[in-house]
Amino acid sequence: MKTIVSCFLFLLCILLPILGNAQLILVTGNIINEKTGSALENVNILETYSGIGTITNLSGFFSLMLNKGNVEIVISQDGFKDFSQKMVLKRDTTLTVSLIPQLNLKSKPKEIEHQKTAEKVEKSKN
Repeated sequence: MKTIVSCFLFLLCILLPILGNAQLILVTGNIINEKTGSALENVNILETYSGIGTITNLSGFFSLMLNKGNVEIVISQDGFKDFSQKMVLKRDTTLTVSLIPQLNLKSKPKEIEHQKTAEKVEKSKN
């Protein structure tokens, strides 16, 4: 019995510091449209080192549980410039990020292509 208690205390002394260093940090925040100031929903938030991610709710709010230490947060949404921030997490953190609207240049050639196709169809009918 004494041996079992001694082994348990020995393991506890070894594991306690390891568990103490694995504290999780809560990262919360809001994502808004820089131009309008309105909340953005379904925005992707990814911590690149761990691969942990989430999306914003209807109010532009998100929360992530991450390990202490170095992190890189990447925030992206179609139609907006991506946002990236490296930081060292030591305690719970709140972020407010304004995403900058960006023209979607990829869709314009498709629209022009559709117009040209429609013009060709009309010419062939005449």
